[in-house]
Amino acid sequence: MPANGIRQFFALSKEAAAPKPKTPEYSANYKTLVRAVKLTVIIMLAGLLQVSARTTAQTRISINLRGATLEKVFSEIEKRSGYTVFYNTEVLKAAGSSLVSLDMKDATIEDVMHQCLKGLPLEFLVQDKTIFVKKEARRAIVESVSGPGSPIPSTFSGIVRNEAGAPLPGASVYVLKLKKTLQTDKDGEFTLKDVPDGEYEVIISFIGYENFRTKVSVANHEAWLSADLKQSMSKLDETVVKGYYNTTNRLNTGDVTTVKGEDVQNQPVSDPIQALEGRVPGLYIQQTSGMPGAYAQIHIMGQNSIANGNDPLYIIDGVPFSSQSLSSTAFSAGAIGYGSATYNAAGGGISPFNSLNPADIENIVVLKDADATAIYGSRGANGVILITTKRGKSGKTQFDFNIYSGGGKITRRMPLLNTTQYLAMLREAFQNDGLPIPSITANPSDNFYDIDGVWDTTQYTDWQKVLIGNTANFTNVQGTVSGGNNNTQFVVGGGYTKQGTAFLGSYFDEKDNAHFSLTHTSTDQRFHLQIGASYGYNNNDLPQNDFTGSINMAPDAPTLYTKQGNLNWGFYNGSYTYINPIANTYIQCKAATDNLISDLSLSYQILPGLQLKSSFGYNADEMKQIQLTPSTILPAPYNEDPSIRSNFFATTTFNSWIIEPQLVYHNKFRFGQLEALAGTTFQNREYSSLGQEAFGFASDALISNPAAATDIQIAGSNYTLYRYNAVYGRINYNWQDKYLINMTARRDGSSRFGPGKQFGNFGAVGIGWIFSKERFIQDNFSFLSFGKLRGSYGTTGNDQITDYQFLSTYSSQSTTYQGISGLIPTRLTNPNFAWEVVKKLEGGIELGFFKDRILMSASYYRNRTGNQLVGYSLPELTGFGSVQFNMPAVVQNSGLELTLNTVNVKTKSFLWTTSVNLTVPSNKLVSFPNIENFGSYKSRYVVGKISLYIGAVSLYRS
Repeated sequence: MPANGIRQFFALSKEAAAPKPKTPEYSANYKTLVRAVKLTVIIMLAGLLQVSARTTAQTRISINLRGATLEKVFSEIEKRSGYTVFYNTEVLKAAGSSLVSLDMKDATIEDVMHQCLKGLPLEFLVQDKTIFVKKEARRAIVESVSGPGSPIPSTFSGIVRNEAGAPLPGASVYVLKLKKTLQTDKDGEFTLKDVPDGEYEVIISFIGYENFRTKVSVANHEAWLSADLKQSMSKLDETVVKGYYNTTNRLNTGDVTTVKGEDVQNQPVSDPIQALEGRVPGLYIQQTSGMPGAYAQIHIMGQNSIANGNDPLYIIDGVPFSSQSLSSTAFSAGAIGYGSATYNAAGGGISPFNSLNPADIENIVVLKDADATAIYGSRGANGVILITTKRGKSGKTQFDFNIYSGGGKITRRMPLLNTTQYLAMLREAFQNDGLPIPSITANPSDNFYDIDGVWDTTQYTDWQKVLIGNTANFTNVQGTVSGGNNNTQFVVGGGYTKQGTAFLGSYFDEKDNAHFSLTHTSTDQRFHLQIGASYGYNNNDLPQNDFTGSINMAPDAPTLYTKQGNLNWGFYNGSYTYINPIANTYIQCKAATDNLISDLSLSYQILPGLQLKSSFGYNADEMKQIQLTPSTILPAPYNEDPSIRSNFFATTTFNSWIIEPQLVYHNKFRFGQLEALAGTTFQNREYSSLGQEAFGFASDALISNPAAATDIQIAGSNYTLYRYNAVYGRINYNWQDKYLINMTARRDGSSRFGPGKQFGNFGAVGIGWIFSKERFIQDNFSFLSFGKLRGSYGTTGNDQITDYQFLSTYSSQSTTYQGISGLIPTRLTNPNFAWEVVKKLEGGIELGFFKDRILMSASYYRNRTGNQLVGYSLPELTGFGSVQFNMPAVVQNSGLELTLNTVNVKTKSFLWTTSVNLTVPSNKLVSFPNIENFGSYKSRYVVGKISLYIGAVSLYRS
């Protein structure tokens, strides 16, 4: 009989059985009789048609019950789904079913049934609109040691599921007495044949879940085990994002450090990169200023290149993010300093990361060794920093709103002299030199105003308190809305941050941010879409100079303002006697930055284990700067010159896009699993900047209008186009979650090199041995919960040089000839220089004790960079100072990294953890053949010595 016939038969049976009982006392028996008739017919037809296939119920329902019997649950399922549930009440009683509590929304029928039958020796089958509940075939459940025993009816088989009832394929099942290991199949089931009668201890493990340990009694060579594994909360099972693929700390073969978003958000910083300081072994951050928005020098495992970029590669949600400051190179960004034309050479200018919102960050991952970075090729020579923003999660719609405000002050000051002490020191100094004490009366041309009687020697000013004694206020407001179901999740958020300074005046850095993300998965789980965007607006208003440089002024220097409220220049006989440190506060230095990052990821499962995916990213960054200088910054009569009044303004933009198609393969075998990845990268980045200067304003009130200037000049103009193309691949094999090998390779092409030198090949191999999975270790070192040895070796490249270095270039000249401006040569061609190459070697050990409550790791790294790209000095008669050149020098960075993470106290309401890391770095010039022939480098470096920076020991504890 066809399936349609079966459905019609049931419909007729139901209709025939429809007459209502005449009296209530017969209703229960009548219902039982109808169910029995239906069940008998169904079983007969199922036997004749040999129907055994399971089908997936796509109907979704919501159900909320507390302390209900299975009969009540089945009744509710029938009402809400339109399905019919067949069961035998005696089977339910024999299964020892207890009261059930459910709270599920928009769940499939299968999910609901798995949850209500969880832990019971029952199984179900969904056929069309009918659900059959029956006793698990052939077997019964074996309780764990701590639970009550139950009779074992009779080869040793079982099933392994997670807490939601979903099967766990590839789980490892180890029988201690027999020393046999097997893995579950695609349905989470396993079978071990020819097992002698007796009691056996069984350990079931699966990556990301806690080990399940129980005892099984085998009688007549048969027994059944149903195990529900709990998700592990161990740090070792946390997901590690390595860009193109994910793994876990347990299975990772590389050197990777993850900083969670909560740790970033808990720091009172507006730049999220600053929150990494002290939290990542081998990461070196040196701030150039303590002001909000200031940039820093950032190195991972030392300085590899002598003369070129040492910046890590930054990637935000799969989109490369330039580490170059957008601050103009034509004029200073106030007290923060100048920007850089290429990479972040000196750490100056406004940080590009200052426009990011720390509250939007899910985690920041730092990749360091070859195994982790080689798949990024030339871009990963100096390490990789991956920033992942928050994504939506399924569940009820949540509204989160946070606001906090605070302030900071300088708590430690230099012990400076007061006026009495200062003047006594000066008098002693003159006496020691045999000179008379200066006196303006005796010598009218004397300029020792602090001691000669011009300044009031009874006055005392603590310049630290006056200039840098303010409170740096901080305000942060954040709000998000998130939610979704099993197929679609979303998050939308926004924030506002304002941070002040300790300087005299009301300076600040403020920013507005918006973020959204949408994730969707098709019902059959084959299609996946993820789209997101982040926008940030940063308004930076800081002084022209850092007042810290003026705190050592003489304590008897004149006050900042006269009694009339004007700037005090300490006039004496018509001339000023000191430079007022706050005169520069009249100079307005402002910078406004707009930053947009958007990403789109699409993937489709072509075949089981084979996935086609592609990611698209776009980043637009723009900064507008203005510096207005009025005449009031100088004392009379110098402020009468109109050329003093100036307006410097600049606009700098970055626009970049990236497309990365990929093909991903994943397959599990009996003793292991294979992962393979192949992809390509197309990247395009444009940089442009224009700086202009306007002078000669008739009044301070007109400075903001360049049209009112008598002279406008181009301070600097620049445009570059950078293109990058690559193919890459990865093969990873995991054998029994014990032996690991990871191989990556990449072929890069960069527009920064000449014909024949544009492409470079890079790759790495990483291996790992989880020796704690060896039975000898498990049987003899029970306190050791985890142990792994890992090692890696590979090569990466570096193309962080100025664009067009291989070409002869020319620049326009402002000087004219017959009214026409000319061109001057600015660079000598050299199409033969090639990539810098970094060879990375690393080995490490990771240990976990007492169920991973104590985690320790130690690693040693040695990175050697050769084929150094530098400017080779040329004689002046050539007309050029230098030419780009590959220098035969080798720089080595080596070091020892130690980490310790402990869980001291862990309860439902309280968690106390400790993290400590120690880095001992070393940097030296290993070789430099014929260094005596390289004049400028001969006087700066010594072979075999620490040459590029002084080695240091850093310690961090939280």
